[in-house]
Amino acid sequence: MEKRIEKFLEFEGKVLPFLSVDGIWYIAVKPICEALGVEYTRTFKNLKEDEFLSQLLAEQPMVATDGKLRKMICLPERYVYGWLFGIRSESPELKAYKMECYDVLYNHFHGPLTKRVEALRTITETERQIKKLASILAENPDYVELIRLRSLKGDYTKQLTRLDESLRRGQVGLFENATDE
Repeated sequence: MEKRIEKFLEFEGKVLPFLSVDGIWYIAVKPICEALGVEYTRTFKNLKEDEFLSQLLAEQPMVATDGKLRKMICLPERYVYGWLFGIRSESPELKAYKMECYDVLYNHFHGPLTKRVEALRTITETERQIKKLASILAENPDYVELIRLRSLKGDYTKQLTRLDESLRRGQVGLFENATDE
């Protein structure tokens, strides 16, 4: 049985109806064109001529902004964003959308690399600051003593870990001998 869920999205002050049919979200094409200031008739003609997108067009009954049920030409949501990126128009709204698409694509493909470079720069700068501060603090006898005590604590912690391991091995050996008899 077909399950239908209708919702609305507002974009650029225009209401965009969209609909879920059997888990696929469809968005009406004409309201998108209106919200982006793109001529619908020419855009729909281009959609019908598109080798790939033409196969995905679907006529779905949706409640229009006037509250009436109308059959609207729709695309599955997952294809709408790429379709919009390919529309040619001087519409300022579409140009803004395309600029955002360029940013999204750049961040998707280049973002991790850019963030890694930024992280490496931050690490390098932080290490520079640490060295500078350490050279200043090295002249302070209390700081030198703090470093010595931390090192000493680390040495004793390692020694305790080795002793504990030795004791565990020895106790296990004692218990193993007791059960063998």
